[in-house]
Amino acid sequence: MMNVLAIDTSTGHVVSGIVQVPADGGDPVTLATVDVDSPRGHMELLTPGILQGLDAAGMTPDNIDAVVVGTGPGPFTGLRVGMATAAAFGDALGVPVHGVPSVAAVAATLPDITAADGDDAPDTTAAGTGTTADGDDAPARAAQATDRREVLVITDARRREWYHARYALTPGTTGTAPTLETLSPPAVDTPAAVVADAPAGVPVLVASGVAAQVRELFGPDRRILDDDAHPSARSLVRAALATGADLRADAPPLRALYLRRPDAAEPKPRAVSPALTGDATARTSAEPTADTPGPGERPVVVTLPPEAAPRCAELEQQLFPGDSPWPVEGFIAEITAPRTHFLGLVLPDGPAAATGADGEGAPTAATGADRDAADRGATVTGEVIGYAGIAVNGPAADPECEIHTIGIDPRHQGRGWAHLLMEPLMELADQLGAPVYLEVRTDNDAARGLYRSYGFEEVGLRRNYYQPSGADAYTMVRPARRADTADGGTDQGTDGAADRGTDATPDGDVTVVLGIESSCDETGVGVVALDRRAGGGHRVELIADEVASSMDQHARFGGVVPEIASRAHLEALVPTVRAARRALRRRTGRDRPDAVAATIGPGLAGALLVGSAAAKAYAAAWQVPFYAVNHLGGHVAVDAVAGPGGNDAARAGRAPAGGDAARGAEGTPDGGDAARGAEGTPDGGDTLGHAVALLVSGGHTQILEVDGIGRPMRELGGTLDDAAGEAYDKVARLLGLGYPGGPVIDRLAATGDPAAVAFPRGLTRPGDAPYDFSFSGLKTAVARYVEQAERDGRTIAVADLCASFQEAVVDVLTAKAVRACVDTGATTLLLGGGVSANRRLRELARQRCDAAGVALRVPPLRLCTDNGVMTATLAAELIAAGEGPSGLGVGSDPSLDVAVPLVR
Repeated sequence: MMNVLAIDTSTGHVVSGIVQVPADGGDPVTLATVDVDSPRGHMELLTPGILQGLDAAGMTPDNIDAVVVGTGPGPFTGLRVGMATAAAFGDALGVPVHGVPSVAAVAATLPDITAADGDDAPDTTAAGTGTTADGDDAPARAAQATDRREVLVITDARRREWYHARYALTPGTTGTAPTLETLSPPAVDTPAAVVADAPAGVPVLVASGVAAQVRELFGPDRRILDDDAHPSARSLVRAALATGADLRADAPPLRALYLRRPDAAEPKPRAVSPALTGDATARTSAEPTADTPGPGERPVVVTLPPEAAPRCAELEQQLFPGDSPWPVEGFIAEITAPRTHFLGLVLPDGPAAATGADGEGAPTAATGADRDAADRGATVTGEVIGYAGIAVNGPAADPECEIHTIGIDPRHQGRGWAHLLMEPLMELADQLGAPVYLEVRTDNDAARGLYRSYGFEEVGLRRNYYQPSGADAYTMVRPARRADTADGGTDQGTDGAADRGTDATPDGDVTVVLGIESSCDETGVGVVALDRRAGGGHRVELIADEVASSMDQHARFGGVVPEIASRAHLEALVPTVRAARRALRRRTGRDRPDAVAATIGPGLAGALLVGSAAAKAYAAAWQVPFYAVNHLGGHVAVDAVAGPGGNDAARAGRAPAGGDAARGAEGTPDGGDAARGAEGTPDGGDTLGHAVALLVSGGHTQILEVDGIGRPMRELGGTLDDAAGEAYDKVARLLGLGYPGGPVIDRLAATGDPAAVAFPRGLTRPGDAPYDFSFSGLKTAVARYVEQAERDGRTIAVADLCASFQEAVVDVLTAKAVRACVDTGATTLLLGGGVSANRRLRELARQRCDAAGVALRVPPLRLCTDNGVMTATLAAELIAAGEGPSGLGVGSDPSLDVAVPLVR
């Protein structure tokens, strides 16, 4: 027997159930199902319904062997709730998740239908509202026909269109499942087109939303078998089996049947005014940083062949010009040496890294590395952007490992990709039970932080180690760890799935919290540890911080497209959670958290649904508490891991990528000390007290009064029109600088004159709202200035224009924020949000805070933008304060007020 969790949210029905597949391969049997007609209740009803069905079937989540979910087509928002929930349940339990077209599952209800004339009436065991646990499907079996039956399925596509597909189902005999043949694949068309193309005599299964229209257009001669047709738990499993799925086997990643492109139009290219002077190349292709994704997708970890040596040597010359860079011959010797493992990072969309007939010499995906990006052993071609080598020395019974080199292309540093190379190296060492040694330049804080995050310690100093530079090196060592210790005693396989026997109870008074952030265009998953101390007090330590951004998908549209963001979240969420869980296993030996948190609002409605639905499913599957927290409260809370101790942990958990173990490829960390925030908290945990928070991003520009992390905040002011980040993007487009605008304007402004143009400062006159902002007038002023300069035949340097615009923005932001501190008596100003990475904003804020006697707190650069760490940290602080969890029936709130830190 096999127990399958079945889920569908492609229609107005919220469907879940437990279905048993007989060992002999016969027709599946419904053990329990919950089916509620609630078109807007998917988020609130689905996970509680799953637990209700499990309870009715006398089961717990650990009894589930596989998950089957409907993949549409259907209204996008509701559809993704079911798919995110199914994907998270399967990942949490370590079981396969199979997708099946929802319209195929509707067709698979045919064996459960008997008519009013003895041929077609619905079987009540698989429909209706509430829970059943009958276990007896004799009426359905008796009603099965032995002949092949065709059916046309029609559901509501909205916008005056229908989804439709045509199938032929042949019922199975004793011990065999039915077979389902696709005669016409799922499509979307106008009603007139569907009616015109429908074969005569084929009966119809139609969803309730369009049933009346279908009856009217097809006329009385067309047989309507069911006018509230929708997938049932049983028909979902039946459809999967009938289309040949092996439910015990791994399945391809879930893909929704959208059938429509997102509603987004690319803006027409704007001609750059001839009044603007400056290097156009510099304007449009400024050096990528952590804020600006480079070309291609997430890189794949590969095993490098000797043919990749020239590219590695090319990178070596860029990274280590003063430290005897390896030549091509040196890389060939290293790559081909026995007991040496040489890995690379490859961007699949880049130019070929290795050439040869039929792909000979191309890199192959590395065993155990970046398993979500490529199949093991699959050939991968693309641009090599990083490399790493580790040697295994000594006898097999007592081996030692030594990292020889790690390097990342300078264009792609600062994005956390060094972890993709480090993880498989550490996995290899753990499998061997070997200690790992390396040397690192004493002045390379970024690389040292990266290695400390993997358990390395400095054990010696080697003077003048690097030549000809004469730089000193620390010797660092990571003690031997057995694989069963490093991974918590679980056999994870290639998908990082959990061993369901792992104990989630922490050692001592430590609570591990996993947080999911999906309010906009970044899928963030963070893990923190709440350590309660004897005698009171607590500490929040960062364990993992993984972010998958869809920014590059929005760039051509000039801004975030909500539908694209939601689709990207659905695809990225499980791989990002898996990466965070790998870090959790590696750094603590544990596999599951003690609590799960999600951003519940404010944010984009569709994006919030994906992350919060998945988070609830993870919590339900692991049987741990769920916390639905405020996005803006998270930006404030992340400061709790941003001081010495906490701050060090944050920097180590997201150390900039790169950094040769021996020579230091990375250089200084993200923006230096100023970029990291020198103040911070003294020892982690909530020491913020009475403060003012200035949160500045592409979606928010607000001044909040804070009285401690996790407590209700009060909005003192906000933008009346464009957010500051939005203004940056619009001005960047006006100047032909591309998207996102913030990083490139900041870089160009550094070489310009901020006094070149006296742009207006909005809402700064006497009588204006003291803490509100308006940036639409500034954006217009920039446009008018350029137009006037063009008419006058004058020119202006783009760098000067950027500097003047930026000065107007940060002048108003900092002046109002510091004034709020003085007026409220707050002694601390906290900067947060993506725009807080801006160099001039940090500089001017520090100057004005110093003058006003106000302490400035700025989280590390990588924790200023949206991330899962802030979500997990806010939940950890709420737990430390004794707050109870949220219910699994809580809904997302795109307009959640700042005064609500936790939604129950």
